[in-house]
Amino acid sequence: MTAMESAEKTQVDNPPQAKPDLRDRRETSREAVDTTAVIFLVKIASRLRGRILDLSLTGCRIRTDERFPVGIYTRVETEFRLEGLPFRLGGVIQVIHDRHTVGIRFLDMSSRKREQVKQLMEDIREVKEQGTGNRE
Repeated sequence: MTAMESAEKTQVDNPPQAKPDLRDRRETSREAVDTTAVIFLVKIASRLRGRILDLSLTGCRIRTDERFPVGIYTRVETEFRLEGLPFRLGGVIQVIHDRHTVGIRFLDMSSRKREQVKQLMEDIREVKEQGTGNRE
């Protein structure tokens, strides 16, 4: 068997595997939301206003009104209100999508806060399912 035949046989026997999408590595689902939010930059005692675009049990994505002034792994607190409930959650900037859009990973969430966010996520899903007629 020639080297070329061997390579062709290997390609047939071992087809290339699909590459995993490394852009979305979330372990939990996220839901689209649209509500005002404030990001508190802990070390420099500053705040930025914006809107939450989506929310998951482990983090959120926020579009700020002003240009985002710091880099990833900056410690922040995020404050928002959804379904009439106020939330203030600590975290870090995990990703900067553009000059105004950041992804925040929640850290050190108490079991009580985690349960509140989990219940909120379930309520959001339920409302969406009722709106689209997807009842299970």
